[in-house]
Amino acid sequence: MRLLLPALLLFLAHQLAQKVLHLHVAWADDFLDPMLCMPILLGGFLYEQRRWLGRQRFSLFEILAITAFLSVVFECLFPIWSSGFTADWRDVVCYFAGALLFFLFQ
Repeated sequence: MRLLLPALLLFLAHQLAQKVLHLHVAWADDFLDPMLCMPILLGGFLYEQRRWLGRQRFSLFEILAITAFLSVVFECLFPIWSSGFTADWRDVVCYFAGALLFFLFQ
């Protein structure tokens, strides 16, 4: 949970800078959102699990399985379903980097 709020605030700050203030930082525009995706999604899911089931942690296997599943959905299926999405293997690397951060700080 130590990573959920900072990741969410950083994501929102980047979206505000990018979409409202029209400030563009190339590496952040390309890689920050995918890297923050897993800490935010997994953090929210863990929060829900703690609140309702008393669960304290996800195993490394669970984190990797969820990340792999969402990587396939985001980078393989969404681009097939909609032309608004583009498959990018570098995003998959960012998803797993964010998942590793989540695992270390959960």
